Amino acid sequence: MLQLMLKIKAYYKNKFKIAFMRITFKLIILLFISSFSLSGQIYDYPKKHQFSYRDSVKLYQLGLDVKKVKYDELKLRYILSVHKRSKLNNVFGTVFRTGAYIFGGFGVLFLATIPSQDTGLGAGIATLAGAAFLSVGAIGYGVSVPFKVASKRRGFERDIMIHKLNEKNIDNSKTKLKL
Repeated sequence: MLQLMLKIKAYYKNKFKIAFMRITFKLIILLFISSFSLSGQIYDYPKKHQFSYRDSVKLYQLGLDVKKVKYDELKLRYILSVHKRSKLNNVFGTVFRTGAYIFGGFGVLFLATIPSQDTGLGAGIATLAGAAFLSVGAIGYGVSVPFKVASKRRGFERDIMIHKLNEKNIDNSKTKLKL
């Protein structure tokens, strides 16, 4: 009798486990499917994107008052991106150039200490280290040049676009005054 009860208990225990696993599996599938519908694309977006306060301050510093004068937003965004790239190129160029000055200075310092070395081995090591530092400095300076040139080119492009926008708005205001 006891064995029969143990078999019945084991039978229902296994049946309960299987039912529980089926329910759990169905819940996991349901959550997985519902998560796809929650992360779908949302097509409700504002029609006009406003400039942030930071962007409007940058444009004002560049000579464009977006609060008083109406400009083409795409051109303003392009001016902001060109300005950002110009500043980024300037930073990279400055970092490489500063590193080049430091390495070049150490190279010259090592080369200047060669006459004070009495032994041939010390002079050879100083010469080798000085030449290595000086060459790394020269390479760093050479790497900084394209960044600085690109920074100046982007700045020039930005200034031309700002000048054209201001010129266009001055012409528009003159035609409005004539009417």
